Amino acid sequence: RLDFIKMGDLTFRTPDHEKYPSMKIAYAAGRAGGTMTGVLSAANEQAVEAFLQEKIGYLDIFKHVEQACEAHQNDLVTAPTLEDIVHYDQWARDFVAEQTSKVIA
Repeated sequence: RLDFIKMGDLTFRTPDHEKYPSMKIAYAAGRAGGTMTGVLSAANEQAVEAFLQEKIGYLDIFKHVEQACEAHQNDLVTAPTLEDIVHYDQWARDFVAEQTSKVIA
């Protein structure tokens, strides 16, 4: 069990966006709101699946998530219905699946 008293001090630093570029796009998706966060999540899941199937490299995951989010910007729904959320979740998965089927790791 984690005991914060025994751990002592915790130190937090400013995130290194060069080292962890996914954080920047996750923050942007959160600020955009609406269907963008679902698109980011679904695109990430699909890209990770493509990585696990050895269709893309590990460092390509971020690239495909970023491309899906960029492609979704013009279709962003800021106050989505459940149908919008489900639709754009599937859209993001299909978008990344199509992109990763063209790539050889």
